[in-house]
Amino acid sequence: MEYKTYNIELQMSDETRQHWMNLLSETRDAFNRCATLVTSSDIKLGLVPVHNLCYDTLRTEFPNIPSQGIIRVQKSVLAALRSIRSNKHKDADVPQKKSLSLQLDKRMYSNLSVDGICLSNGNSHKREKCTFVLYDKIRELFDTCTFSDPTVFARDNRLFLSVPFEVATPPLKGDKALGVDLGMKRLFVTSDGQYYTDKEYLKRRRKLRYLKRCLQSKGTRSAKKHLARVKRKERNLSKDMLNRATNALLTCNASIYVLEDLKKIKYKTSRTKEGFKRIRHNNALSQVPLAEFREMLTHKATLAGKQVVSVSPMYTSQTDCRTNKRDGIRKGRIYICSDNVILDADWNAAVNIAQKSKHPLSSSKQPLSGRLQSINHTQQFCYKPTIL
Repeated sequence: MEYKTYNIELQMSDETRQHWMNLLSETRDAFNRCATLVTSSDIKLGLVPVHNLCYDTLRTEFPNIPSQGIIRVQKSVLAALRSIRSNKHKDADVPQKKSLSLQLDKRMYSNLSVDGICLSNGNSHKREKCTFVLYDKIRELFDTCTFSDPTVFARDNRLFLSVPFEVATPPLKGDKALGVDLGMKRLFVTSDGQYYTDKEYLKRRRKLRYLKRCLQSKGTRSAKKHLARVKRKERNLSKDMLNRATNALLTCNASIYVLEDLKKIKYKTSRTKEGFKRIRHNNALSQVPLAEFREMLTHKATLAGKQVVSVSPMYTSQTDCRTNKRDGIRKGRIYICSDNVILDADWNAAVNIAQKSKHPLSSSKQPLSGRLQSINHTQQFCYKPTIL
């Protein structure tokens, strides 16, 4: 099953709207207060210790937030701190919440349907029926799918309801595997001899990163505001490129996409055999959105009746895909085999990745150097989720 989340604008009275704007603002302050309390004390990151430390204080300082809201705040703070610890951010700041949002549970709303939702309006033991600004897709999902607990959030002084729907995914079509080797200069190379690169995106990103360095060196108030806009523009540019790249990859004739498991890749490759740190290499690697690419590809592939699997990246770049022996030499983008045959290094690695999945390959081409073909990034892949 797959979850698709849709945002629906809420229509309510001015009194109820003001009540929820105040409630969301207090929830944000409660999150920041709870995060400060937990980080300033030496307690174990568990739900019970955090509850014992923060619950009474938060209930006293924020009496308008219901007890269920306080518990939601504690769980959110706990999740943020655990994420910081798991990522080993030793010098991380105290997590602070800036947006206005609150996830609801069964005790904080009632009668959620296509006609609306019942929310409290500030008066004790009373709830108001809030209607939706609907469109055809939302009506279809309410009629055919089940939903989970929604989230109320504010944007531009308007209130929205974010509802996750459980959507049935189509069955897997075939068992042909396609190996995908991710890189820094070429975003990916597939085992059937295709690669993707976007020179226009790389050019625009270089300009934005140069502008970021210039603004960071100034340090003025206006420079910091401009820097925030540039960072947001860079993120949007990256997401746009990933959308086009994943759409192009999904046009390939395969049902199973095989990727390397690149978790903690910077830590594993931080030093060479001689003991030198690979600072420049890791800085360049951090500019490639590998995790976001995998997440986006997994989501789209699932809705299209395809699958994304992971394999170990060990020796995929050092093995000759024809003989499965590590007797060749890699030099940049080429791989020189023991019989002096020259292969494309990334293409050879993509074939090794596909062979590790134990599924039949979608193509039997030999990865000879100079025979890669570019995937047209303007080609669009259209998918429609199956709703049962």
